[in-house]
Amino acid sequence: MSSRCCAKPMATIIKVGTSEAGIIGLKEALRDTYVSGIKEEDQLKAALLEKVKECGNYITPGTEISYKDALWREYRIYVRSTVTKANKP
Repeated sequence: MSSRCCAKPMATIIKVGTSEAGIIGLKEALRDTYVSGIKEEDQLKAALLEKVKECGNYITPGTEISYKDALWREYRIYVRSTVTKANKP
């Protein structure tokens, strides 16, 4: 069985509170949450947190609020980028 270097999930570094954290599967979590149809901010934050946890990221209960805020920031950037790309001719 051959192994591929690209088969390993890549982490994206984001700012969480005053620290930086590597998040595995962030792009997929952002995309999946975007297409989910969820519109309410608190539900979006909860969905984002759950998605990154499903990708194997461990988030301690004491840091969940900071992670939700960081993921929400990244999600808003993702949505702006996605909408901009969709509106280009």
